[in-house]
Amino acid sequence: MSESIPAGAMPRVGPYELLRRIGVGGMATVYLARTHGEAGFSRIYALKVMHRHLASQRELVTMLMDEARLAARIQHPNVVSTVDLGRSGDHYYVAMDYVDGVALDRLLARKPSFRPASMLVPIAMDTLLGLASSHELVGPDGKSLDLVHRDVTPGNVLVGVDGMARITDFGTAKARARATKTMPGVVKGKVGYVAPEVALGKEFDARADIFSMGVLLWNALTGERLYDTDDIAKNIQQLVSTEPPPPSLVGLGPPEVFDEPILTALSRDPRTRFANAREMYEALEDALAQFGGEPPRRQIGEWVETSFARLLQKRRALADPDVRVFPVRPPRDEEDATIPFSTVPVESEESDPIPAPDDDSGLRQRPTTRPPGLPDRSTPGPAVPVQAPPVTDEARDAVVEAEDDDEAPSAGRRVLIVATLLLGMFALGLASGVLVLYLTR
Repeated sequence: MSESIPAGAMPRVGPYELLRRIGVGGMATVYLARTHGEAGFSRIYALKVMHRHLASQRELVTMLMDEARLAARIQHPNVVSTVDLGRSGDHYYVAMDYVDGVALDRLLARKPSFRPASMLVPIAMDTLLGLASSHELVGPDGKSLDLVHRDVTPGNVLVGVDGMARITDFGTAKARARATKTMPGVVKGKVGYVAPEVALGKEFDARADIFSMGVLLWNALTGERLYDTDDIAKNIQQLVSTEPPPPSLVGLGPPEVFDEPILTALSRDPRTRFANAREMYEALEDALAQFGGEPPRRQIGEWVETSFARLLQKRRALADPDVRVFPVRPPRDEEDATIPFSTVPVESEESDPIPAPDDDSGLRQRPTTRPPGLPDRSTPGPAVPVQAPPVTDEARDAVVEAEDDDEAPSAGRRVLIVATLLLGMFALGLASGVLVLYLTR
């Protein structure tokens, strides 16, 4: 449901107005956020906000700050830029440039049988250039930071409507400059994508990201999972005992010309992989030239745009500073003037339409009544303090499910379903009462 309310009454973190929840992880929630400036200026960002119940754990706070500081040093068109790091009350946040597009995993899931090598290989090449820029990062002393991303997966590759791919999320990155270090025996990264040396707890370097890129491209082109398990022990067993088959012989059967570079990246021994990300980029570039050459970027952009037109249009509409989207659940306690993060709507393609422009008034608005306890913030004021409940596994799964479910029932349908169930229960109870009276006569 959309209503017109004062901008100051929206949930905020520092200068950022929270618009949509677009992702939830174990450590933070990512929001589509907006800032305002003079003369109607506004801009949207991807805002990562650490879960409030973790703010007292200094090591986790330091990890978030490490991620922001590292990512902010990387200036490259194929890396999502980090533009701000801050704290608002008990909430630590990192602001990143918003990419007008979607993550690669969502793009692939939209139509699982559509895996064009002519577009997926350039996406992988973009990602490799972004990784190369991070691997080559040096500190103030001029020495390499030995940065390794450690979480190269489709969910961390954003594909824009401009046809470019960008790597994001350096939260698990290993670097010489980090204040936090990984404890012995702890494996960071997603099962099914980690390199053998990482999974086995051995020393590793940037070539671990090359292995992950090999898995990503193998999976993307074949439509299958190379390491089909979410169990770390089984994954390790597969890593050390299973030889990856050529992707051209599996699943959707991508062109054979890409077998060699992918299998080189997937070598168990780091010494026989590509020495760096640029080497893999060049090998894929040569293979793509043999296949027919790189397509215009607009073809990749059109794939993203046509696949997620409604979602992207809604996000763009939210960038309008005049659009106000009322929280799903306003505060109920008169003494509680805060707006909890839980009121920020979960992103959906079908629900919560954006107010349509009106020829004479700019927005088609409906009058609203301010909820009890909500202060008048018709004029800009300080950031509203927020309360975020601990994120349970069940809640996190519900958010992810809601994001991916394009056919989620509307609020009206949910009310109808509940009413039908209650009516059925009443009828059943009435029938049972009649039967009891009949039997006791």
